[in-house]
Amino acid sequence: MMATDSKAPKVYITADDDEFDQVIIQHLREEGFDARYLPYDPDNSKAYRDTLRHLADDLELGENYAIVSYGDAAAVCLDQHIKPQPHLAALIAYYPTNIPSPNTRYPPHLDVLTHLAGSQNFAPAFPSYTYAGVKPGFAESDLETYKKVEANLAWTRTLATLRKAFKITVDLEAIWEQHVALEFATKDAAATMRTMVAEPYVNHIPTLTGGIGQKDLFLFYRDYFIPQNPPSLTMKLVSRTIGTDRVVDEMIISFKHTQQIPWMLPDVPPTGKQVHVALVGVVCIRGGKLYHEHLYWDQASVLVQVGLLDPKLVPQSFKDQGMKRLPVYGAETAEKVLDEESQPSNELISSWADRPKGDPGAALPARPKQAAGFNGPRSNGVETNGS
Repeated sequence: MMATDSKAPKVYITADDDEFDQVIIQHLREEGFDARYLPYDPDNSKAYRDTLRHLADDLELGENYAIVSYGDAAAVCLDQHIKPQPHLAALIAYYPTNIPSPNTRYPPHLDVLTHLAGSQNFAPAFPSYTYAGVKPGFAESDLETYKKVEANLAWTRTLATLRKAFKITVDLEAIWEQHVALEFATKDAAATMRTMVAEPYVNHIPTLTGGIGQKDLFLFYRDYFIPQNPPSLTMKLVSRTIGTDRVVDEMIISFKHTQQIPWMLPDVPPTGKQVHVALVGVVCIRGGKLYHEHLYWDQASVLVQVGLLDPKLVPQSFKDQGMKRLPVYGAETAEKVLDEESQPSNELISSWADRPKGDPGAALPARPKQAAGFNGPRSNGVETNGS
């Protein structure tokens, strides 16, 4: 569904600028929304409010729209839509300059979400998130106050609200499975790249391998990743978590180190050793294509298994302080992911075995009563009490 499709869900972006961040508008269109910009003129607030009241005039029965607002425009939109507005399904406000009464209640059919900068001392009772350490404007890439991490986090929450309001579901798992099949079954670098956005990136965190952009990432896949995996490589999926725009896979990678593996063991000659390692992949999908992959694994465990790291080789300065081994394991870490009882816990904590038996501190704490449902302010994903 393209943004030019008359049946695409309409999303009005509004702010007090003649021109707005085109990246945000483009991202909304890539997600299948009919994104339109509505500028707010602070000197003509009456006309602006009148326009807001008539946004649904051309909608048919069963069609809805949403508003994503910023700054002064967000403040006006929050005030304007306390009363029910026909066909308005979602109202998202980024760093409004002020808010209605903190106890304002919006129509039950309206999905409301507010993103606040840490410098804003608001505590609305309606759903909101506060992003610490940033200033208003943090979500707009063309402003000096832009902060990439917080902007991306807010984007995911905005997208979740819009999809919920429009009852949109996206099969992220199928998109990811197709990409994986092209990498590991078809082994086609060019086809793999066609499943990705125009400027994707892959970051293998422990070794900083991967690539940024179509050109470098294609070369990486073609020359260093797809053909360089040993034939014994297997992947066992342990768990999969699917979110708004992300798929998180927890898996066990197993292989015999019979050839160089540039992405995991760059420039390390083959050792013939068997390796089992737990790996977590965080995949972001934008507009039906992969935007980025973050891969995490325990590199110390890999180095132990191929013989590059000996847990018994403790530097003398640490031996002098009583340290007997390095706090790392080999294949045991992967075993414990598959079966939590396969390996004992806390063996590296020297005092664990010597703890007093019947220690009163070992008594389980009383379980707190479960709190009632909460729809108030949150701080970067952690619920906080707005009182």
